Amino acid sequence: MATTDSRLIDWRERFKKAPLAKEVVTGLDGRSKEIWQRTFDLLRQESPEYRNAVDDEFTAESRSHCGELLDTIIAIAAGRLDYSDPFAFVRKHAEWRARHQVPLVASLHAYRLAHKTYWGITRESLATRRKQKQAMLALEMLSDFWIELFEAVGAVLEEAHAAEEARIVAQNTRAYAGLIEDLLSGTEPSNPETRQLLTLCGIRPGTKLTVAIIRPFPTENGKHVDIEVTLRSLVRLIHQVLPSSVFGKLVDLRNGEIVVIASSESDGAGRLVKHLSRHGFGRRSGNTAAVGAGVSLDKIDIARLPEAFIEARMALDLTNPGRALLNFADIDLAEFLIHRADRAALRLIPEWLSEAHASGSEDVLVRTIRAFAACSLNVKETARRLGVHTNTVYFRLNQIKKRTGADPRTFSGASFLLTALRLLDRHSHDIGLP
Repeated sequence: MATTDSRLIDWRERFKKAPLAKEVVTGLDGRSKEIWQRTFDLLRQESPEYRNAVDDEFTAESRSHCGELLDTIIAIAAGRLDYSDPFAFVRKHAEWRARHQVPLVASLHAYRLAHKTYWGITRESLATRRKQKQAMLALEMLSDFWIELFEAVGAVLEEAHAAEEARIVAQNTRAYAGLIEDLLSGTEPSNPETRQLLTLCGIRPGTKLTVAIIRPFPTENGKHVDIEVTLRSLVRLIHQVLPSSVFGKLVDLRNGEIVVIASSESDGAGRLVKHLSRHGFGRRSGNTAAVGAGVSLDKIDIARLPEAFIEARMALDLTNPGRALLNFADIDLAEFLIHRADRAALRLIPEWLSEAHASGSEDVLVRTIRAFAACSLNVKETARRLGVHTNTVYFRLNQIKKRTGADPRTFSGASFLLTALRLLDRHSHDIGLP
C-alpha cells in the first residue's frame, strides 16, 4: 500500500498533467456549505447510527470537518499543500468523535457519502464541457483520485478513532492513575501491561518529557464555583488542545489539581506553553481565565520527572490572575529566591522598613527607595519622577541611610533595600504585618 507522502506526491503530479481536473477541483472553493448539506442530507436518510449521534454540537463539528477537508482537497489540486502533516485535522476530528461517543461506523459511512457527493458534483461539472475527450480523461483521473483520497482519510480516521477510544478506556482504569503516580516518583513501568499503556498514550523513549500542573484560582467575588466540574471540563479541554500528532500525554485529576505529563520530539515545554496559551490559558478572557498553570523544564529520563513535578509546582505557585501561565524557565531568579525565603530571612529586614511598608499610605521614604531603584540610582531622574526638588531626594536618601544603616546610593545598599521591600510585598503576612 502506498504511503501518505507517496500518494500526495503522486496526486500532485497527476493534477499537473490534468489541468481540467485541477480546474474542476479548485472550482469547488467556496462551496463547503453546499457540499456539507448534500452529504448531511444523505447521512440523515441512510445512516441510523448517525441519526442517533446528531445534536447541535455534532452538526457544527461535522460542518467544520467538511470545510477543512475541502480546503485540503483544493490545496492538493493546486499544488500548495503543506506536507508536514496534511491529515492532522482528520485525527483531531476522529479524537473528538471518539470522546463524544460517535460510532466509528457512522463516521466511515459519512466519508462514503461525502465521496458520493464529490463524485456527483464532478460528473455534473464535466457533463457540460464541450471537449468531451478532455472531460472523459479528467473524469477518469478524478474517479481514481476520489477513491484514493477517501480511502486515505478513512484509514487515518479509523486509526485515530481506535487509538482515542483505547486511551479513553485506559484513563478509566486504576492502571492509568497508577502509571502517573509511578512516573511522578521517577519509576519506570515494570510490567508489559503498563509499558503498553505508556506507549498507547504516546510517551516513548527519547522524547522530551514535561510536567504541567493546573489549578483554579480562588474566586474573588465570593461566587460559588463547582471546582470538580470545572476541573473535569479542563481535563477534556486539555485533551483537545494537545493534539496526539504533537504530544504524547497523560492527564489526571489529583487532589484538586490537574497534572499533565507530556512528551514531544523537541522543545516539549515550549510547545506545551504555546498550545495552552493559544487556547486561552494565561489570558483573562475565555473559559480558562480563572486557572493558573505551571510548566516544568524538559527532561529526557523518567527518573527526572520528580524534579519536573517540583519545577511545575514552583512555577504554579508564582502565577496569579494577571500572569496565569508560567514556564519554570521564565522565572526571574530574584523573584524565585524571594518567593522561597523563610522566616529567618524576614528577620534580617530593618524594623523601620517593616513599619514604613505597613503604613496605611506608603511612607514617602519607601516610595523614594522604589523610584530611586527604578531610575538606576539617578537622583535627577528620581526627582522628576516624584515631582520634587533634587535636594529633597538627597535629604530622603540620607534619612533612609540613617534609619536603616544601608546607603541607597550604593549598589549594595540599594539592592539590600529593594530586596527587603520585595520580601515585605510577598511575605508581610508571615511576620504579622497587615
